[in-house]
Amino acid sequence: MRFIEIKGVSKKFGKDVVLQDVNLTIEQGDIFGIIGKSGSGKTTLLNLISGFLDPSQGAVSYVSSVDQSEKDLHDHFKRIKRHIGFTPQHSAVYPKLTILENLYHFGSMYGLKKETLQRNAENLLHFTNLFQHKNKISEQLSGGMLKRLDIACSLMHKPKLLFLDEPTANLDPIMERDIINLIKAVNEQGITVVVASHHLESIERVSSKFAIIEKGVVQSYGDMDAVRKPYLQDTIRINVRAGKDNTKVVEIAKELDVSRILDSGHQITLFPTNTGSTITKLLQRLQDEGLSMDDIELRKLSLKDVFHRITEAQE
Repeated sequence: MRFIEIKGVSKKFGKDVVLQDVNLTIEQGDIFGIIGKSGSGKTTLLNLISGFLDPSQGAVSYVSSVDQSEKDLHDHFKRIKRHIGFTPQHSAVYPKLTILENLYHFGSMYGLKKETLQRNAENLLHFTNLFQHKNKISEQLSGGMLKRLDIACSLMHKPKLLFLDEPTANLDPIMERDIINLIKAVNEQGITVVVASHHLESIERVSSKFAIIEKGVVQSYGDMDAVRKPYLQDTIRINVRAGKDNTKVVEIAKELDVSRILDSGHQITLFPTNTGSTITKLLQRLQDEGLSMDDIELRKLSLKDVFHRITEAQE
């Protein structure tokens, strides 16, 4: 179900155009990754979608059951803000308060009653694995624990939509994995998540859809298959013994649905036009010829590969 529509959105700061003609749809239940280098416009887009900024042109509309009325955009955002949680890149919690005190503080900003505050705080402490640390002063927390607390504070009012700005920045691999798992768990609770980040590997692991931004323009948008398709084919890499087997494999490859063959001696790389069909035919032909390969690897283009292709093309 459509959740958020971004139509023809541009943003200027003075004479500087930060975003230009952005058109995106975010569906309910998505984990939507906004990807870009520093200065690309990804955080500006996040702030536009969340209502912290107004577009210079175009419109951001919430079109699901969050709030059907759109008579006045400013008033619309005032009404839907109770359904939104936002976790900024840099921690927003109060360092001199305990974990529990921070949760109560942020929950009270949404007018939650005492009983609801206590119930939500206890549930979130267990959900984020912070219960045993609830009386710790926040400035004493590790980076990963502090990020979990920031996310917990954003969830105190049970939002339907959570925004995260660079949630894995400055975290070691173990802490990064924990935050990624937490984001997945949040999404499994029925919360739509929008993440802005330049940490490509972690975003690829967690997101169902992506928008890649470069120089204020959305260069690619969709699920992983959609963003990969225009930039590079899958490759099939075959490790062989140089000589007779090598020559025979090249002859077989020429019979297959491939656009290109690279022969480097001990490794042959195929660029298939139909990956599934090519692999099936290749394995059958190798078996028919009695050829035993040391290794056959199907390499699919990663989000990092796509990102580098896009940014290189814009330089």
